[in-house]
Amino acid sequence: MEELSFPVLDYKRVRKPLPWKDLLVEIGFGRGEFLLRLAEENPHRKVLGFEVSGVSVEKLLRRLRDRNPGNVFCVRIDAYWGFSLLLEDRSVERIYMNYPDPWFKKRHVKRRLTRMENLYLFARKLREKGEIRIRTDHPPFIDYTVEEAEGLGCFSWEVRKLRVQEPLTKYEERWLRMGKEIRELILRKEKEPGELEIKTLKEVAVLFPVEVKGREPRPELICNQEFSLPEEVHLRFFDTYRREGSLLIEVLLSEKGFVQKFFVSVRRKGDRYVVDVSPFSQVLRTEGVQKTVRFVAERGFG
Repeated sequence: MEELSFPVLDYKRVRKPLPWKDLLVEIGFGRGEFLLRLAEENPHRKVLGFEVSGVSVEKLLRRLRDRNPGNVFCVRIDAYWGFSLLLEDRSVERIYMNYPDPWFKKRHVKRRLTRMENLYLFARKLREKGEIRIRTDHPPFIDYTVEEAEGLGCFSWEVRKLRVQEPLTKYEERWLRMGKEIRELILRKEKEPGELEIKTLKEVAVLFPVEVKGREPRPELICNQEFSLPEEVHLRFFDTYRREGSLLIEVLLSEKGFVQKFFVSVRRKGDRYVVDVSPFSQVLRTEGVQKTVRFVAERGFG
């Protein structure tokens, strides 16, 4: 398992859940400025950032080369899956969201960071009286978030205007001096939320290879095609890379919206073929990955 000393945690290899309490978490840390300041102001607490952009992770690492308080960590993963996979219930003290995309159009509602399913998951990870703090310049986004939060029945809330003298990023200070109005919505957890069905992933301890005897691999049966399996598993196969006695098949797996891209290897072993995840691919070991291996063994041979 990965050590918890390097700032960038590999969610595929780290021991889960993380053994931390009273965490401060920022979702979408961008340039890393706010996350780093949060760590410096709270030297005795772990500060964790979730970000999907590799460029943002690199920017944070460059900042940490100059000033590293030693308590900053980040994970390159969508926040929903980061909370679901990595964090214990009631282990977070505060969650920060600075200017999340409001996704204005109704057809994009499922992308909104504060939709009810997400807030339910965040609430489970918050300790009692823990808070979600959201800064935005878009009042309708506050209205939407409050409505979703009230549907869970576990939050109290308040809205306040940011002032120029508060701790701000340089962009916030510039916006306020220009007369732009910025509000902060604070959702405070008062009790545990009721049950709500949400998407979860099941990890497996070991991925088992599948042996195929008496048939020859025919990757053209599946390559450059898409397939849907039960339980929201979708597969897209791409090119095949051959060499003597083996081949690699590139695959994109979407499992309940969680996406992984990797290679499945097919190699000859005596009088049979062994189908497995390529050792050149690092994956989160989920049931969907195991299903992918089985699918190749069943459908990719003549």
